[in-house]
This record gives sequence, structure tokens and C-alpha cells, in this order.
Amino acid sequence: MSTPHDPSVTDPTSLTLIGSAQAREPEAWRRLVILYSPSIFHWAKRAGLGDEDSADITQEVWISVNANLDRFRKEPQTGTFRGWLWTITRNKTYDLFRRKDEALAASGGTSAQIALANIPEEEPADATDHAAPNMIEQALEFIRPDFEPQTWQAFWRMTVDGHSAREIAEDLKIAANAVHQARFRVVKRLRQELTALGIIDDPTFAGLMPAPA
Repeated sequence: MSTPHDPSVTDPTSLTLIGSAQAREPEAWRRLVILYSPSIFHWAKRAGLGDEDSADITQEVWISVNANLDRFRKEPQTGTFRGWLWTITRNKTYDLFRRKDEALAASGGTSAQIALANIPEEEPADATDHAAPNMIEQALEFIRPDFEPQTWQAFWRMTVDGHSAREIAEDLKIAANAVHQARFRVVKRLRQELTALGIIDDPTFAGLMPAPA
């Protein structure tokens, strides 16, 4: 039976998440869907859709992503994975408004044109801010099994609860330096996870995570 382990700072596993999803690995795909579905739903709602339509858009986006994931490359001209999802969501939202116009036999596609005009070409900053807490929370859940309970507790109490290294060390019966090392390892791993998804290197998320010092 395997036991949790503390990954080294050179562990590249999280950096291959999108590549693993492109290789059709179920766990990588599951992670992407869990991380980004709330954002897609929020974007659809922000465009003026109701809950049911927003849920449909979310499903349609993932169908499109599944069919075209092999084409995605994180490059300056293509942008981040999240930005790519935003573009797909925008297009699917427009398509839905257009279908509604056709169903109502509306002339000129007025509703779709208005909807498209009200949806920015690029993801708005407030939509990104909405996604941040969910992404970090989910990323933490993904990486937690990689660490021993004591390592995780030391990280959590220092980074989230704001306790001092000395206080944590006394409670856990370890050296204060071990507390700092625990924080370093978890924050480093979390940064890898978020960087792999194009979050940390996005200016909108500047200062989102503490440095692994």
C-alpha cells in the first residue's frame, strides 16, 4: 500500500496537466472540468442567461473542448487555457442567442447581436476574480494527498490561519525550520499546479499566492 509523499520542488507532474488531458487521461480531464466549470457557468450568467441555459452552455463548452483539446497550445499568440475557454464560451453563448432568435422567428437576429455586443472580446477582470477562490480551493484539494498530514497542517496553520512558525513548531513538536520547509513545499507545489493552468503567470492574478519563502 502506497503512502503519501512530499514531492520535491523539481516534481514536474502538475506542469503536465493540460498535456495529460490532451493524452486523454481521465484524472487530468476531471481536474480541468472541476476547476473551470464554475467559471464557464459564471461567464454565461454574466451574459444574461438563466441557470438552465448557463448549465447547457457549460456542457456545450466541454464538448467543444473535448473535440479540440489537441489543438490547444499555450503560446503568446494563443494565450492561456482559461482565455481559450473564455473564447469558446463567448461563441457558444452567441450561438444560443442566435438559436433563440430563430426559434422565435425574430428578424435580423437582434437579440444575438445585442448579446454579442455586450460580451467583451476578452475575459473581464471581475470574471477572473470570481474564478480565483474556486481554483485555488480545488487546486489545494488536488495536491493535499501528496503530503504527510503534519506537513499539510504546518502549511495550513502558517499560511491560512496566520500562526507563527514558533507556535506551530511547539504544537507539532518539530523544529521551526521544519515549519518553514513545509510551507515552502506546499506553496511550491500549489504554484506549479496553478502555473500549469495559466493562472499564476496571468497579470490578473499577480500577488495571488505568497512566495514559497
